[in-house]
Order: sequence, then structure tokens, then C-alpha cells
Amino acid sequence: MRLIGLLLIGTALFLRADVPDSKKDKPKNPFAGKPEAVEAGRKLFLESCSGCHGPNGEGGRGPNLARGEQVRSKTDLEVFEVVRQGVPGSDMPPSRMPEDDVWRVVSFVRSFSASAYESRAPGDAEAGRKLFFGKAGCSGCHAIQGQGGMLGPDLSNIGRLQSYSQLQEAILEPSVSIAEGYRGATVVTLKGQKITGVARNNTNYSIQLQDAQGNPHLLQKKDLREVIFRKSSLMPSDYKARLSRTEFQDLLSFLGRQALRKEVASSTKEN
Repeated sequence: MRLIGLLLIGTALFLRADVPDSKKDKPKNPFAGKPEAVEAGRKLFLESCSGCHGPNGEGGRGPNLARGEQVRSKTDLEVFEVVRQGVPGSDMPPSRMPEDDVWRVVSFVRSFSASAYESRAPGDAEAGRKLFFGKAGCSGCHAIQGQGGMLGPDLSNIGRLQSYSQLQEAILEPSVSIAEGYRGATVVTLKGQKITGVARNNTNYSIQLQDAQGNPHLLQKKDLREVIFRKSSLMPSDYKARLSRTEFQDLLSFLGRQALRKEVASSTKEN
């Protein structure tokens, strides 16, 4: 019986060794993390993909690839398959590019969709922290881990939520995209009281404002004489003049490292 048991164990190990590792057999991006491949992918993307997705993936006829989790949540292999096979029932056709070129496009798409925390751009994060809570004045409206103001969005996880290009646009051109629930507004009541803040919620019947001190004001529209929404962001738009190039890079570096989960992240997901 002991001999039979040993033979069965040996047979099981032999059979297990012959079973292919499906994860190991999956193709991987041969150009992952290679700058020259990203540049080659950029040229291919401009030729074949930018007509629908925009030159920097900002969207057009096709979806925005640079913002949100549409690309970030997918593996390189999943992005490869979408590019190569297209999307049935949509305007996106299968690609005729050679396989290596498709992988180069994947590398480029991954480069601009990666979160700032994954990208780890150069800069002095500690100097950026001092700027955030000092000269740059960011903490007057924004909080990180409970430190700072409440008028603007909390930035405790901003490094994982946005790419470096998104962070740069948010600082230098804040009115291009105003976060939902953070549009500036001023209301005047029927009694003449004026309240200014950000419109957290707004319906046909009521509006909820939060003032600079963090106080909420829930107001019924029937009790208001006027509601005025700002067309531009409440955030200053003069950071090009306010900060030197080095200071701006340091501030980006600090913001890019803000992540609620601190485990090591890879700029390329497993295939």
C-alpha cells in the first residue's frame, strides 16, 4: 500500500507539472517601461487613433482615455486586445497594425493614463509639502488627511485618482474642468442677505451652499431673490507667475504622492 501511495503521489506531481500555467502563458508587453517605445507608440497613436480619441487621449468621437479608470483599471493585455480586435457594435474597428506596433500603442496609452502615484515624476516632495501649506496657499481650500480647508476637494488620495497631466491642468487651468459639487455660487435671499460659497447640491427647489468657514446653508429657492453661479473656478489661475518652474515641479511631486493606500504600485499592471 505504501508503494502504491508513493506511485500515486509521483503521478499527481507529474501531471501537475504538465498543466500549463495560464497566467504564465499570457503574452506580456515586451515594451513596458521603455521610453523609446512610448515615443513610437505616440506617433502610431497620432496616425491611427487620434482622429477619434484626440492627440492626447482627451476624447472626441471616441471615449476619453486619459481621464478616469477606463484604461487604468485594465491590464496591458486587455488594452492590447481592444486595440487589435476593436469593439463590436461600435465605431472602433480592428487594428491592422503589426503586433509589436499594437504593444507600442499600449505603452503610449498607459503612459498618459497612469496615475500620478504610479508615475513618480521627479521633484522634491518635502519642498512641495511646504509650498502646499505655505507659499502656494493650497491648504486654505484643500485638505490632506484632515489638514487644511474644506472649500475645495479633499486631496488625500489625489495621487491615485489623477495623472500628472490632470494635476498640471487642474493647477494651471482650473476653470477647464470644475469638480462636481465645487462650483462657486452667490445667493441673495428675499430679505437681502448675501451668502457666497460652493454649491454642494442644487435642484429646482433648493440649493446647499458651503461657505469659506465650512458652514452649510440649505436654502429653498422660493426664499431666494437671486442665484449666481461663477463661470470660472474659485481656484486662483496665476500659479505660472506665483511659482517658479522648480517650485511647480515640487508641488506636483508632493501631490502625486498623496495616496490613501501606500503599497508599492507598478506603472504597468500585470498581464
